[in-house]
Amino acid sequence: MNYLPLILLPLLFTACGGNEEVKVETRTRAIRYGEVMTDNGTTTQTYTGVATAAGETPLSFRVSGTIRSLPVKLGERVRKGQLIATIDPADLEVQRSQSSAQYEASQAQLQSTETQLVAARAAYERTTRLYESNSVSLSEFEQARSQFQNAQAQVEAARSQLNASGAQVRAARNQVSYTRLTAPFSGIITTLNAEANEYAGSGKTIVTLSTEEDPEVEVNLPESRIGVVRTGMPVRITFPALNDQEFDGTVSEVAYASGDAPSYPVVIRIAESTPTIRPGMAASIRFTFNDGNDGGDLLLTPIESVTEGPETKFVYLLTPSDSSANYVAHKRPITIGALHDNGFEVTSGLQPGDKVATAGLKQLLDGMEVRLLE
Repeated sequence: MNYLPLILLPLLFTACGGNEEVKVETRTRAIRYGEVMTDNGTTTQTYTGVATAAGETPLSFRVSGTIRSLPVKLGERVRKGQLIATIDPADLEVQRSQSSAQYEASQAQLQSTETQLVAARAAYERTTRLYESNSVSLSEFEQARSQFQNAQAQVEAARSQLNASGAQVRAARNQVSYTRLTAPFSGIITTLNAEANEYAGSGKTIVTLSTEEDPEVEVNLPESRIGVVRTGMPVRITFPALNDQEFDGTVSEVAYASGDAPSYPVVIRIAESTPTIRPGMAASIRFTFNDGNDGGDLLLTPIESVTEGPETKFVYLLTPSDSSANYVAHKRPITIGALHDNGFEVTSGLQPGDKVATAGLKQLLDGMEVRLLE
């Protein structure tokens, strides 16, 4: 027995009974949004630097030798003129003694030649008077004159030798004085690179002396930012080692050339620094740039709202729906400018306070009704 028509019959009556309209429920998409706003166009960026002493000098000997004494210690405070280290001056003392002896010999030689010059002058003057009275021959006169001229030349040579010997004595004394290394200013020994009884060549850094007052911060900036950094520019400085304590700073030096690195050194002076800031501490320096803004307000749209189209960039502008409490997404071409901290600069296409979609843009269609997520 075939029961299929009996089963389908109630379904047929159900489907055909009444004139009620079948409604298909559609779900309105919920999206996130942002608002177009005005901004002064400033941008803040943070770079990592390091604290340095305002004055830092590597100290070295101008002569070579064995270090006899090194009475300072690492971290020790020293005053201007205080002895830092000495080199054994024995060999240089010998050279000074030799140069002093040579100087004394030159003095004696000058005295001897001056005595000879006096005698030669007297003989020449006497011979000249006799020659004028025809009492001596021409050859005798010329011989006296030649002896006088030779005596003059010997005196000049002796004086030159004495001057050279004097210069050698002064140089030898300087060499001996160079065996004592003293502090050129008051500060702290921040590095110690030698020990007593060690041989030190001239120019080898023995210690590094740093000032205590007015520490600075050195930071390297990329070429994209160095052009807008000026001396006197205010910054904020944070030291992680000091519990992120912040200090005001001012740009004091801006390098014109990058040197060997692809970045440009900038020196920042710390205002009202504390003794807790020590050379070598890491620092974070926050710069505020206006990105070329002349002071007027800029119109900014959220970065997430901008989409790249085939011909231009656009956003989905959200306007209130006429038939419900929802909004309608309209595709709106815009023209954008520079990127700032709070979004893209908008030069045309939007107004302050406009609502724009910021998420799910690939699923939106022009004219689609949406519900805003607060």
